Amino acid sequence: MASVGKSLLLFLCLVSSIVFVTPVDIPDEYKFKYEDDGLYAEDFDLEIGKGLKTFERNLDDVFTCRLSYEIPKGETETWRFTLNTAADKSSYSCFAERPGPKNSELNFKQFKMSLIGVKEINNGEAYGEPSVSLPAEEYMVDKHKMEVSSRRGKFKGNLSRLAALGIPLQPHTEL
Repeated sequence: MASVGKSLLLFLCLVSSIVFVTPVDIPDEYKFKYEDDGLYAEDFDLEIGKGLKTFERNLDDVFTCRLSYEIPKGETETWRFTLNTAADKSSYSCFAERPGPKNSELNFKQFKMSLIGVKEINNGEAYGEPSVSLPAEEYMVDKHKMEVSSRRGKFKGNLSRLAALGIPLQPHTEL
């Protein structure tokens, strides 16, 4: 019985020492970041405040994905940015999403995901809930500008994930 009491006391001491932190309090070196051949993933904090903010990353010195967004107010959220290429380099994909099963609590004013280094967007999707696409009238995929973006006056502000798939400028050829 004494060992149960000691275990309970130890557990209570551990629980009482837990410090709750917000994403801003977590140093960048402790945020998720992964790089491998054809894959790049990184957690980043969405910036809140006036004006358009931009976050972008490059993969293979060929493909760049840029996320531009505006969030007038709210609490900072940590999102994940993932760039990927097919094994044969025939396509590139980009995802910006809130990790985890919860929806974003933020109210976006606008968003735009731009693909640079591709000749065509095959697919683009915006999600209000993690697995439910936004209604088509709230966003558009512009195949000429290589963008997935909110529609001015139609977008209702709920966004939890963006995804786009593009075909590279130079086709990969086997030697």
